[in-house]
Amino acid sequence: MADKIAIFPGSFDPITLGHVDIIRRGALIFDKIYLAVGENANKNTLFTLEQRLKWLYDVAKEMDNVNVLSYKGLTAHFAKEFNAKYLLRGLRNASDFDYEKTISQLNHIVGEGLETVFFISHPAFSHISSSIVREIIKGQGDVSPFVPEKIHMDLKNNYYKN
Repeated sequence: MADKIAIFPGSFDPITLGHVDIIRRGALIFDKIYLAVGENANKNTLFTLEQRLKWLYDVAKEMDNVNVLSYKGLTAHFAKEFNAKYLLRGLRNASDFDYEKTISQLNHIVGEGLETVFFISHPAFSHISSSIVREIIKGQGDVSPFVPEKIHMDLKNNYYKN
């Protein structure tokens, strides 16, 4: 039987505890997961691609079946390169569902049967989004409740003004 391979695409700007929860839950179901950071020149990110990849490596190293990559272009095409038949996505609320449902349907067509597997956010993480965390970081606020400890320490040591 072929391996069950999934792609978890995102900007991960920055990776949050909600993302980590989805990764851990997915790692229990899939043989291999690729955390895929999409390179999008039109998207203004707070952190460099290199920084985001480093943080993802820090998170992924504790899971043997999770790998980290970056890609350009369509997610469906990237999935095909790695024989992935599944995309992982997290849903925090109804707005996420409406948006992700449309993307899922398009990926299914473009990806020739690529399936999206949705994980409902645990209540402890349903209020966390990368965009809100970025705003807190820009305001020099404490993001320790929202990001993995290593990332919080990295931000504290390298990003926040003393």
